[in-house]
Amino acid sequence: MSDLAISLRGVSKVFRRFQHPGWRALDALGWPVSHKRYDLFQALSDVNIDIVRGEKVALIGRNGAGKSTLLRLISGQMRADSGQIVVNGQVQALMTLGTGFHPDFTGIENIRSALSYQGVSPSRMDDCVEEIADFTELDTFLQRPVKEYSAGMYARLAFAVATTITPEVLIIDEILGAGDAYFLGKCIQRMKALTSQGATILFVSHDISSVQMLCDRGIWLEGGRIRQDGPLLPVSKAYLASVREEEERRVRAKSMSLTRGQLSALTVDGAQNSLLRLVGVDGVPPSEPLLVRAIRYGDTQGELGCIDMDGDQGSGSCLIVDEQFMNWKRIDQTCWAFGDYGGRYQHAPLQITWPNAIPDGAWVQLDVRGGTGTPISLEQYDSAQEQYCTLAEISGDNAQEWQSVLAPLQTDAALAQNKSAAVLADLQELSSDDRYGSGEARITGLGFFDAEGARRHTLISGEPAFAVIAFEADLPVLDPVPVMAIYRPDGTCAMQVIASMSGHRFDRLEGKGGIRIDFSPLLLGPGDYLVSIALFRELNLASSVEPASYDLHDRCHALKVLPPPGIHVQIGVVNQPAHWGLIQ
Repeated sequence: MSDLAISLRGVSKVFRRFQHPGWRALDALGWPVSHKRYDLFQALSDVNIDIVRGEKVALIGRNGAGKSTLLRLISGQMRADSGQIVVNGQVQALMTLGTGFHPDFTGIENIRSALSYQGVSPSRMDDCVEEIADFTELDTFLQRPVKEYSAGMYARLAFAVATTITPEVLIIDEILGAGDAYFLGKCIQRMKALTSQGATILFVSHDISSVQMLCDRGIWLEGGRIRQDGPLLPVSKAYLASVREEEERRVRAKSMSLTRGQLSALTVDGAQNSLLRLVGVDGVPPSEPLLVRAIRYGDTQGELGCIDMDGDQGSGSCLIVDEQFMNWKRIDQTCWAFGDYGGRYQHAPLQITWPNAIPDGAWVQLDVRGGTGTPISLEQYDSAQEQYCTLAEISGDNAQEWQSVLAPLQTDAALAQNKSAAVLADLQELSSDDRYGSGEARITGLGFFDAEGARRHTLISGEPAFAVIAFEADLPVLDPVPVMAIYRPDGTCAMQVIASMSGHRFDRLEGKGGIRIDFSPLLLGPGDYLVSIALFRELNLASSVEPASYDLHDRCHALKVLPPPGIHVQIGVVNQPAHWGLIQ
C-alpha cells in the first residue's frame, strides 16, 4: 500500500462567473451560453501536492486563495478541469455548516442516521451515541431539532459525529471557527489522537494559533497557486508577514488615491517609477475637460521617451486608467481628457518608468488644451512624505489653443533628502473642525515607524515602535507640551501620552524639526485607531478646562495595530506585560 494519503499532480480548476443566475441555470441544463455572459475565474492553477499518511497539514491563505476549492476537489465534491487527484482512504469532510444533518430531526436522530451511513453496526450504535453525547456536552439539546441549534452547537455535533469512527482522511474547512475556545481545544486534542492512529488531517483555518497547535506542515495558497510549502512555523511567519504588508499597501494606496492593484504595478520605493497626476486645485475635476494629446519625458540630455496615448497599461510608462476610480476618458486614438467623469478618486494619474533611477534634471512635458472652470495642478507623488507635491499649475486662460506644460520632476536625490528629513505623512487639508490653534508653532506631519526605522501605517502590538511629530515655528516657542492621544473608532480614548507626565520638557522649539516618541514596546492592543496630536501652550493635568494650543489635529490620522504573530485570542485594548510568580 502506498504511503501517500493524497497526491495531486497539475491540478487546475476554472469557474464560470455568470452575469445572471438565469444564464447559470441554462448552462447547467446543457444549453449553449455565449462567452459574453460570463467571465472565467482561475481558482487553482497547476497545483502539485503529496501528503503522507498521518500528516497534519494546514492550508493557509487569504479569502479567495483557493483553499476551499482544493478541499472540495480532494473530497470528491467537484471535479478538476485538468490534472490528477489520488486519495487513498475514506474521506470525512467537515466543510459547510448546514449540510449533512436533517434540520427537522433531533440531534440524536441525526447522530444515528449519520452513524448508520458510516456503517456502524447496531451493536455499537448505543456506545457511539453515548460517546458523541459526552463529547459534545449538548445535554438536553440533543433531544431538540437541529434547526434550533446555534452555529457553535452545530459545529460540535458535526465534528463529534465525523470523528467518532477514525477516518483515514479528515478534512476540516473553517467549521470549527463557529465553536468556542474551550471546544476548539477539545477538537485539537481529538485530532491529535486521530493522527496517532494513522489518520491524515487537512485543516483550514484563519486562526493561526489553533493551526500551530495541531499541524506540523503548512501549505500557503495565493491566487490559486502554492506560494510556500514546508514546516508550519516558517510558512506561517511568511504568510503573516505577507498579510501585514498587504495591509500596509492598503493604507498606503489610500494615501496615493490608487487601488492596491495599481499600487502593485508601481515601484515607488525603488525610485524607478514616477507617479504623477492631474487634479483640480480644490479637489474637483474641471467642469470643462482638459485634453491631453502628448506626454513626453527626459533629462538634461534630451527626450528619453513618451507615453503611448493608445491607453495600453503595461509595466512601463502609461496612463493609469480605471473608470471606476480615475477620471480619464478617451477622446480618440491620440487624445485623452481629464474631467468630471465619476471616478471615485477625482484625479487622472499616470506613471513614468525610468531605465534605472530618476535622473538628475528629469522633466515631463504635457501638451494640453481646455480645462477652464477649475485651476488644475500637475503633481508628483513623494514616497518619503507620502503625499503629492505640486510641480506646475495649468491655466485655462487660453483654453482653445494647445499649450505645452513643462515641469521638473523630483529626482532620486531630492526624494532621498525628503526621506531622511521625514516624517511628513498624509497631511491633507484639514478643516477648522479638525485642526485649530494659535499657529505660532505648526505640526507639519506625523509618522509611525517600526523598530528598524521603516515607515509604517500598521504596527504590531508588543513590539518596539516610535512616532515622530514634525513641526515648524517661525519664532521661538517656549515650554510647549507635546501630546498624542489614540482613540478607538467609537470615540473612547485608548491611550494618551503627554510629555510632561513622562518628565520630558522642551524648553524651546524654533525652525523646522521633529519630536520623537518611543514606545518600547507598544502596549496598545490590536484594532483600528484614530490619532490626535497637539502642541499645547501649557497643560494643567488637574484641570478639566480645554488647554490653549499652538496646533492641534483632532483625530485626523489613522493607525492600525496588528496582534503579535500567531496570537489570535483577544488580548484587549492594552497588551499589558506581566511578571508571574508562585507564592508558597
